[in-house]
Order: sequence, then C-alpha cells, then structure tokens
Amino acid sequence: MRNINLFTKFIYEGNFEDDKISDLQLSLNLTDKKLIREAFKYINYLITNFENNDYFVKLINNTIDLIDLICEEIEFNEDEVIVNRKRIKRARESILAYSNKYKNSDLLHSANKLDEIILDKNINIDDLIILLKSLIDKKEDVNIIKKILNTNKGIIVLNQNVIFDYVFYKAIESIIDNNCDIYYYIALLKIFYSSKIDKKKYITLLNEYTDNNEFSNEIYSIILGIKRSLSPNEIINKYGILTNLNSTYVIIPDKITSNEKIITIDSNNTKLRDDALSIKEDGNKYIVGIHIADPSKYIEPYSEIDIQAKNNFKNIYIPNASIRLFQSDLENLFTLDENKIRSVFSLYCILDKYGNLEDYIFKENEISVLNNLSYNECDSLIDDRYKNEISHDLNNLYHLASALENKNKKKKEYWYKKETDSIDKQIKFHKSDKIISELMVLYGNLIAKIACENSIPYTYRTQDNSYLDNLIKKLNIKLDETTKKTINNIYLTSKYSSIPLFHHGLNLPIYSHSSDPLRRYPDLYNQYLLHLFYFKDKDFEFDYNEHLDLINYFNERSTELSLFKGEYIRALKLEKKI
Repeated sequence: MRNINLFTKFIYEGNFEDDKISDLQLSLNLTDKKLIREAFKYINYLITNFENNDYFVKLINNTIDLIDLICEEIEFNEDEVIVNRKRIKRARESILAYSNKYKNSDLLHSANKLDEIILDKNINIDDLIILLKSLIDKKEDVNIIKKILNTNKGIIVLNQNVIFDYVFYKAIESIIDNNCDIYYYIALLKIFYSSKIDKKKYITLLNEYTDNNEFSNEIYSIILGIKRSLSPNEIINKYGILTNLNSTYVIIPDKITSNEKIITIDSNNTKLRDDALSIKEDGNKYIVGIHIADPSKYIEPYSEIDIQAKNNFKNIYIPNASIRLFQSDLENLFTLDENKIRSVFSLYCILDKYGNLEDYIFKENEISVLNNLSYNECDSLIDDRYKNEISHDLNNLYHLASALENKNKKKKEYWYKKETDSIDKQIKFHKSDKIISELMVLYGNLIAKIACENSIPYTYRTQDNSYLDNLIKKLNIKLDETTKKTINNIYLTSKYSSIPLFHHGLNLPIYSHSSDPLRRYPDLYNQYLLHLFYFKDKDFEFDYNEHLDLINYFNERSTELSLFKGEYIRALKLEKKI
C-alpha cells in the first residue's frame, strides 16, 4: 500500500478525531470508502509481516477501531456491503489464526471487534429480533439464521445483546434437562456473541445453574470471547463420533448373478459404490434398472455393527478424519465393484422416451457390475454416442434423465439452492451427474410409494413449503431489500418423518432416503424394514414406538452432524492457517 510509514504513524498514535482523519485523507487523497479499503490493506500488510509483540497488536487493534469509526458514519450500497463483509471475513480469519497460534487474547479481542462492525443501517432491529426468536423457537437450521444475521450484523451489538441473552437461557435449560438441543444453542451462542456482553453476569449464572461439564466449559469460553476453543479431535469427541470401528466377520454365500450390463457412475476417487444402473430397449420403451447395494441382508439390527453405524449416522468426508458407517473390510464386502457378485435391491422402471413412468418392479437380486465409470468417462462416452454399446446406453440414460428433469423443473431450482448453500460449495456440472441425481430421486420416490401402499412402517423424507413469508406477514415485520432477497434464496432443511408428507423442494408427494445404505443409516434402516415387512425374509423384533423414537433421533443426529461438520472444518482451517 502507499505511504506505509505515514499510515503506520497515524494508526499507532490512535488519535481518530474528525480533523485528524480529514488531514490524513487529504494528504493521501482518499475518500471515506477508499480509506476503509486502505485500512483493510494495512491489516493484510500487518498480518503478512506479523510479529507477536504489543506493537503489532496495537496497530491491528487501532486499525480496526478506525474502520469501525468510519463505517458508523457512512452509508453503503448492497455491493459495498458484500465487498466489506468479505474483507472482514478474510482479516478476521487471519487474526484468529495468529490468536490461536500464540494464545494471544488481545488478538482474539481484535478479531471479535472486527466481526461486530455494522455495515447495514436501514434495518429494523426490533423486527429482526422477533423474527430470529421465532426461528430459534422452531430450532430452525443454524445456517438459515446465520444467513439472515449476516445481512444484519447490527443485531449482535444493539438492544443490549438481547438475542445472546435469549439463547443463553435456552442453553442453560438444555444442560439442566440433559437434552441434545445443547449442540444447537452452543452454535447459536457463537454467532450471537458480542464483546460487549456482560461477562460477569453470564459467568455468575453459568456457575449458579450448571455443574462443570464439557458443555458448560464451552459456554464459559464463548462468554470470554473464545468462540473456537476446541481442537478438531476434541470436536469429534464432543459429537460422540466413532473413528475406530469394530468389525464382525460376515459370511456371504456363493450366488448366481443376473445377466445384465450394469455400470456404476461415481467420482474418480470414490471407493464406496452403493448404486448401479442398467438399461434395455424394449420396442419404443426403456427398462431402466436401479440397483442399490443391500448390506442389510447380512447385518443384523441391534448388532454391534448396526449400533456403530446408527451412532455415526452417515459418512462425512472431511480432511484428516474418517467418519463412516462401516469399517473398511465391511465396505469392501458390500461396495458394487467390477466383477464382484453383490446382493442388491433392484427397481426396474418402464419408461417411455418422454420420461413417463408406465410400470415398475421391485425385487431382491444378485448382480455383477460390468464397469465402474467416473463422471468424466461417462461424459466422454455420452458426447461420443456411437463409440460402443455402453456409449449408446449412457446416451439413452441421459436422454431419460433430461426428460425427467424437464417434467419437474422446480426440483432443479431446489438442488441449485442446496448446492450453493452447502459448506463444500461444490456445484456439479457433469451430464452423468444428472443421470444419477434423477434416477436416485426416482428410486427414493417409488420405494417410498411401495412402502406406503403396502402399509409398511417406513422412514420418509419431507420438506415443508417455506413458511418464512407467512411468518413475516403474521408478525408484521418490515424488512430491508437485502434481507428480503436473502430470505427468498433460503431453502428449508428436509426432515425425516414416519408419515409420507410432501417434499416441496423436490416437488414430490412422497419421498425417502433409500439409495445410500453404505453411507447413510436411515437408508440402511429402511432396508431392514423392507426385508421384514415386504420381502419377509428377515426376522427381528419391531416396536412401533421405538420406530418413532428412532426417527426423532435421525432428525436430531442429522442436525448435530451438520453442526459438527461446520465446526470441525472451521477449527481445521484455523489450525492450518499459518
């Protein structure tokens, strides 16, 4: 940046009276907004050349005070708010990394002050507090609350930190009642924290109402401004995830396989394949086979393997850790690898060229996959449609998937919102991904329909229509345009249910998680139920009240692991930042 010595002298003195700031701007030919830009550049300069001493810490802290002071005086348009939020985020993460490395509480304080800078002025804080309290009462997804909050940072520090106070008491109740909501409230305390909270008040209340345990200790750290106090391994332990899975020897008998050309489509590094496809032309119709690995045939409910899988709930792909349902030897027995005979559930769908479903058959099956293909290989074969027989089949599958997509365009909008809102931010553009996405949704839809029509107790997947607009109208809340735009782009998270309710995102009257039994426990559990009630070839004790309790657990565990993934990745980034 320009005139670094002059800027350093001004920042170090910390005399930010209006006339002094004006003199600096005049000498450097800077408007207010350009001065903010230069101040963020200066923070980056300090971070790049950082030395852990009082001099550097004072410069960082004073620069943040200057930015805060100027932001209080000027109005930003929507684009400028977005740009400055990005600047704050980058600077804050870098300062936090040094705070963590050197255990420097002054740097931590600086990072928290940076996060509390108010960029939005045209907001009704009282209305937003009403809205956020309503969402918290519904235990709405933390990411949705964070999205609304990110457009209105002022709510953190205004109104005497009333939202932090509201969540704090809910967290205390949760600890006293020993329920799983504490994960949710701790996540909210982190995002509603302000350096201006009455620390003495909250520490006194915490000591009065709770005993020392992992959750009260974490809240204590949050009150002191340490919002990221746990290491990645401690976060894994906090959520009770098992990383060393036991394995029991499973005997799989010799089998005779069906004679079909079956393929799998996955990413290049995939080693766990739980779905496969086949297609045959029958006159002007297509018979599409959707084949799903069936580990439930060999794993017993309530066994050690089952209990471990239920605890971990789903495979989570994160750096430096392996979170999965099954130990690798078991995965190898069930994954749909080339030339291996595997037990599957096969759903054969008869479709016309427009994607209209004319009939379907569901059966147990034994298959051998001909080819394990990557997305890139499949896309190449789709583009070269006359290359070979597999290329021809893939083109037919792509044509049918496109027809299914065109019949339900609302689903495509939902997927786009869901992908862009995810932590990983990985939007897929492969043609072959469309094949997998559409046919797995078709499978989840039809298996749910089979369960419902046969009165089988089952775990369905539902999603409410967005209630946010109606809630805002009911509460008579006035929102600024930025917040309205944010809310319009929010999708509500799906839930597990014992009742087949509409899934508004997918625009389907009935749907289930049924196609990922090697990666997600509810899919495995649903296979148990199909064996017990539909195929009647597996026997175990079934209690309907336990079934309902298990579905409640699925929703709780799903929320917990969503919080876990975000918390773990942030902690890992912080550790590896320097």
